Amino acid sequence: GRFLLVCNHLYDLDPGIPLTVFPDAQLAFISKKENLQKPIVGPLMLKIQCQLLDRENDRAALKTILRCISILKEDKANIAVFPEGGIIRDGKLLHRFRPGVFKIAQKANVPIVVCTLNGTQNILSNVKRFRRTDVRFRLLEVIEPEELKGVTTTQIADRVHAIMAADLGPEHVAG
Repeated sequence: GRFLLVCNHLYDLDPGIPLTVFPDAQLAFISKKENLQKPIVGPLMLKIQCQLLDRENDRAALKTILRCISILKEDKANIAVFPEGGIIRDGKLLHRFRPGVFKIAQKANVPIVVCTLNGTQNILSNVKRFRRTDVRFRLLEVIEPEELKGVTTTQIADRVHAIMAADLGPEHVAG
C-alpha cells in the first residue's frame, strides 16, 4: 500500500538514497521550489514527480499538501519528505520539524515510514578525493494510520522526531 516516507535531511543528494533503497516504491518527493533551478537536480526532480513547495506562500504550500494527499489517495505514488524543511549545515544530523507535512498521512490514511540517514554529507568531499563514502539508511518504524487518529500534527512530529533522535543519538540532535 501507499505510505508517507519521512527522513532526516543532510545533503542535496539525500533523495537518491531512498530512491535506490526502494526502487519500486514510486517515491514522489516534496521539495522547495527553489531546487528546481539547480542544474542537475532540477530536471531530475521533474522526472520523479517532485511536488514543489513554496515556503513563502502559505496558500501555495497548502495546495502542495493537498496535491500530495490526492496522489496517495489516487494510488499514483508514495510521498517522501524531509520534515526539517531544508538542510542546516551545523554538523548535527537532526533538527526541528515542520509538522504540517504529517497532515498528508492523516488525511490520506496511510502509514508513516520513519527512516534515518547518515553519511551523505560526506559524499562530495570524498568524491573529490576519490574515496568511498559509507552511507547508513535505516528504516526505524512504521506508524500505522490508526495511530494518527485524534492526535495533532505537532504530536506526530514530536513522536517521529523522538524515534529518529533515539537512532541517531543525542550528540547528533540540534537543541
